[in-house]
Amino acid sequence: MHSIMIICPDNSPLKESEKWLSRYGFQVNTSSTFEQANRYYELSEFHLLLIDQEIINHLNESNTELPNTPHRIVLDAKASLSTGVSSMAQGALYYLPLPTDSESLLKHVVNALEQKERPAPSPEPTAQAHVTNTVEESITLGSAGSGIIGKYPPMQELFSDMRKIAGTHATVLIRGESGTGKELVAKALHNLSQRHNHPIISVNCAAIPENLIESELFGHEKGAFTGANSSHDGLIYAADKGTLFLDEIGELPLEAQARLLRVLQEGEIRKVGATQSTKVNIRLITATHRNLIEMVKNGLFREDLYYRLYVMELLLPPLRDRGDDISMLAQILLENACKKHNKPVYNYNRTFDKAIRAHNWPGNVRELENAIERAVILSPPGRVEAANLKLASQQTQSNATNLSRSTEYDSMAGTTLDDYFKHFVLTHQHKMTETHLAHSLGISRKSLWERRQKLAIPKKVTS
Repeated sequence: MHSIMIICPDNSPLKESEKWLSRYGFQVNTSSTFEQANRYYELSEFHLLLIDQEIINHLNESNTELPNTPHRIVLDAKASLSTGVSSMAQGALYYLPLPTDSESLLKHVVNALEQKERPAPSPEPTAQAHVTNTVEESITLGSAGSGIIGKYPPMQELFSDMRKIAGTHATVLIRGESGTGKELVAKALHNLSQRHNHPIISVNCAAIPENLIESELFGHEKGAFTGANSSHDGLIYAADKGTLFLDEIGELPLEAQARLLRVLQEGEIRKVGATQSTKVNIRLITATHRNLIEMVKNGLFREDLYYRLYVMELLLPPLRDRGDDISMLAQILLENACKKHNKPVYNYNRTFDKAIRAHNWPGNVRELENAIERAVILSPPGRVEAANLKLASQQTQSNATNLSRSTEYDSMAGTTLDDYFKHFVLTHQHKMTETHLAHSLGISRKSLWERRQKLAIPKKVTS
């Protein structure tokens, strides 16, 4: 039986997880402070620690060093990217917002326990040798070890361009539909570059509230605004000498675009509330699924910034245009899903492959991965069944929805994508689940939730 220690204040939402984690068969203990946990328990004997960030804040305020507690998940009621980066740098396996739904937390708990049980890799002779080996493995683009899999001609052309671009310091714009692997391409470019032994900082611009994005990216001085109780360096500074990857760059507010332009032009940043600038040396990689030229025409994106970003461009083909890659990816994802759920690896049968090849995959590789995991969980022992991909009804719904969306879009010509998104959600949410809404829009449920927050779209009211 796996043992878990929860360390959180009595009023923390994290405390509620004690009951249902126990129901899932975990042995769970709780403490309200680190001092209490250390007094009554030997923390090293627990398989996993779940810690409220408020506990860590109290340690920092008292200048107490965070104890060496491997295999921990940090959860934060005031989650921010900067705190998340700091937590991961200090050894946390995951950094999650509070409150977090039980399904999501359970998934991360299981993943963390699986990491703990894997045998440690053989030690490298030197740190430099480890870095070199990592880069050499990453050079074989298209192989499973590189994280980007593909043999079809469009992908081979992409890999060829990546090899040429990686050795330069040129700014790169990656374009492709949601779920095509834009972040994987950015990481591969970094690993192949001369900056591979420095950090790559990945930021999803759509996930940061607009009123916080300048502070998170560029940093702030103490007292620069309400709640700025200490100075903060920002994520761009954290990427100094390495790579900064800005995903969903089209969601960056105009004010932040102007600051980013200065970083590219002058190689320096100025914190919010600061009078002096600080030099930085970063390689910028950005990604978007939006049409930036149209955004420039509509005044939503700075033209001068666009041409700074558009030095090198990489276009990621959608999964439906990748031919036999679909089957190759599906086989690898099937094996991974079986291992993840402690099942014997299913044979990749012809019926299963036919169902996969017949689907259009609007959510691309991310949708394929989710569908295969669904099939692994639902199929009986010994055989993975195509019906458990649950694609037929979705495809029928998708075809009907696509026609509806086409008609709606024609009637809304001239409006922004945000206007269309809001209209579509409000029109269909009374008859579609959140999963179907996200699927129809070609995005993940997380992206749907983020857009709801950004555009203040209320959820349907259920009686």
